[in-house]
Amino acid sequence: MATVPKVLEPKNDKKKRTRSPAYPFINLETAIKRAKEFWDQEQSNAANLKVAVDHWGYDIKSSGGLQTAAALVSFGLMKDEGSGDRRKLQLTPAALRILHAPDSKERAEAIKQAALAPKIHERIWQKWGNNLPSDASLRYTLLSEWEPKFNANAVDGFIKQYKDTIAFAKLTESDKVASEVEDNGGEGESQTPYLAQIGDWVQWESNGTLRFPEPKRVKGLSPDGNWVYVDGQHGAVPRAELLKESAPANPQNQPDPNSALRMPLPKTHMQEFVVPLSGGGKAVFQWPSALSEEDKTDLQDSLKIVERKILRAEKSEQTLETFGTKSGIAPGS
Repeated sequence: MATVPKVLEPKNDKKKRTRSPAYPFINLETAIKRAKEFWDQEQSNAANLKVAVDHWGYDIKSSGGLQTAAALVSFGLMKDEGSGDRRKLQLTPAALRILHAPDSKERAEAIKQAALAPKIHERIWQKWGNNLPSDASLRYTLLSEWEPKFNANAVDGFIKQYKDTIAFAKLTESDKVASEVEDNGGEGESQTPYLAQIGDWVQWESNGTLRFPEPKRVKGLSPDGNWVYVDGQHGAVPRAELLKESAPANPQNQPDPNSALRMPLPKTHMQEFVVPLSGGGKAVFQWPSALSEEDKTDLQDSLKIVERKILRAEKSEQTLETFGTKSGIAPGS
């Protein structure tokens, strides 16, 4: 019986939710307007992330600013470099062609390429092209048959954003995905998806939102390789949703990034204890090799809860058997 590592959830999200594939927070027409607002202030120069989101009317602590930046990167209109307080954004040549191309045909082609730059846009266009099913059918497919599946709270917003983008770009059935479209984080079909390794500095992007306030260093992988443990977090995050980042110039409260290279790594990052049961089954307990004092206390409390549940279940069975004997009703009938 395998145990799935605990996933780090955003604050105030107490329920485990289905994570939608990454998609742009805004449609392409709005993204181009945001690129123009950046150009009006910075031209082709790079600007700090805090300055960029201020140009768009957001505070740096607002998720809307980070989501807008992620959307422009996803459409290939911006590129970013650095991390944390040193993260900078800059318009790409594709964005400059859209904003300033004297040839209307060149601009139209650049817009089409930008519309299909996000991986999720590319996949849907390759499947249906201009012949999209009804919204109800598309919604059902994305929620039930798509891999990875969409979150029910996000799917309607994505469908509207995608249809608005395709309509704005005036895509036709003959339009194909251009391999030269710039895309950050390996979203292009021709690029190999990035898989974080121990010692890498990463950012977690989910649903077009950057979840870490600053990049974090990978300290371990789950046994199946699908989950990643990072410094400063007790939970695991999906490996497929991580973007590679540069190490911060002055990381605060971060372990030495080279320590993983100097210290021998354990053969496994999970401990397992199996208790054979008389009925032929087994009970399996799994936990990470490295535990903080807080984690140890939580596990001790959890074991007490398990013990109470076992005793309650046993008492319930005894009560049911006694009732069945006195009433003449066989247990389970």
